[in-house]
Amino acid sequence: MRFLRPLTWMLVVALVIAVAAAYPSLPTSIPMSIDVNGQGKGFAPRSPLMWGLPLGIGLLTMIGLEVLRARLPQKPELFNFPGKEQLLKLPHEYRTGAVVRMQQFMDIMNLQLVFIFALVQFMIWRSARGEQSGGLAIATLVFPLFMLVAVGLFLNVIQSEVDAAQRRYDSRRNPLQS
Repeated sequence: MRFLRPLTWMLVVALVIAVAAAYPSLPTSIPMSIDVNGQGKGFAPRSPLMWGLPLGIGLLTMIGLEVLRARLPQKPELFNFPGKEQLLKLPHEYRTGAVVRMQQFMDIMNLQLVFIFALVQFMIWRSARGEQSGGLAIATLVFPLFMLVAVGLFLNVIQSEVDAAQRRYDSRRNPLQS
């Protein structure tokens, strides 16, 4: 899973380059939203700010998640999940595995965010050029459902790590119960 962060940031760089390269070829007005049929709605005059807004929102979200990810080893209470209280009762040295899983979860979420924001930016670009993106619009509605499944599965992985740490801690405290 170590490849996820570098891959995500390489995709971000590629997206920034693509957004910058596409700007000069945009028409004088660009859509601010896309309906379910993939047609642009709420057009605004072309400007770097308006064109880069989806990318900017995505980048700010990712940076926020990166800051949270970096703080998890010192403050695992920042990550909310059902077994949080159990994790926080464990001594620091028993939390490492769960914290690593939390960070992997954050890496997966960032990759999914890049995908969604790239898809939205591409749909806006297509709509600005008068093309429809109906199938892509549906993908932006369906993809979050898959994200929810991934969240549920990975929260289970984190909880399993916490349970394993709890067993290691309990066996150290009460070796006869093992």
